[in-house]
Amino acid sequence: MGANRKKAKETRPRIVIDTSVLIAALLSPKGYAFDVISLLAERKVQHYYSSSTKSEYYRVTTYPKVVKRIPPAVSRIRIDAVLAMSTRVTIKRSFQNSKALLEKVRDPKDVPFLDVAYNSKAEFLITYDRKHLLKIRDRNKKFKLNGHEFYILTPEEFIRLYKKRKKT
Repeated sequence: MGANRKKAKETRPRIVIDTSVLIAALLSPKGYAFDVISLLAERKVQHYYSSSTKSEYYRVTTYPKVVKRIPPAVSRIRIDAVLAMSTRVTIKRSFQNSKALLEKVRDPKDVPFLDVAYNSKAEFLITYDRKHLLKIRDRNKKFKLNGHEFYILTPEEFIRLYKKRKKT
């Protein structure tokens, strides 16, 4: 890998995109969720996923409110395009069986996204999940998982922070 490509890859924010954000971006080419996907397409961020989060992306495309707006085959093609620009991470340390974490998060379907954030050492988990994931962050919008601290942000919060960092 060339020195410039390696440096660019190292400086890109490391992100994990929750299903709620990916689906919102699939449903509308407007808004902050789509802006996050656009940053990925422009190679300005590095997105990580696992086999579990990939399955969750596909599962949610079968929901009636999603199917009503986008046929499942089209959703799969679009998700595959996002994943082609992303990095699959192997989950070496999983928190699926952590009772303490499940008590905090309260939705076992959210734990795989936390697993990816931990195993990829991501800086950001981007979500619209106000019932679970956004509730577990501290007043600085961060969450610490087994020594790894990362932000849990909405797409709007992430885009604003990204733009602010680019100015400095």
